[in-house]
Amino acid sequence: MNALGTELANKVNRCTLEGGRITVVSESSAWAARIRFALADVEPRLRELVPDFKELAVRIRPPRTPRKR
Repeated sequence: MNALGTELANKVNRCTLEGGRITVVSESSAWAARIRFALADVEPRLRELVPDFKELAVRIRPPRTPRKR
């Protein structure tokens, strides 16, 4: 995730490549929006670097639920 820069890369919780889809999971909707814009700029380069790349998805990490005791 070097393409995002340090500030945005620190807000990525997980990144996967499955079936040609790169899925990036961020910690909030605000960060997800910023990550989407940044990834739109580097998408052509992703297509060069990742031959199986077909689509890009940015998701928000579900909130953690407190454990029951």
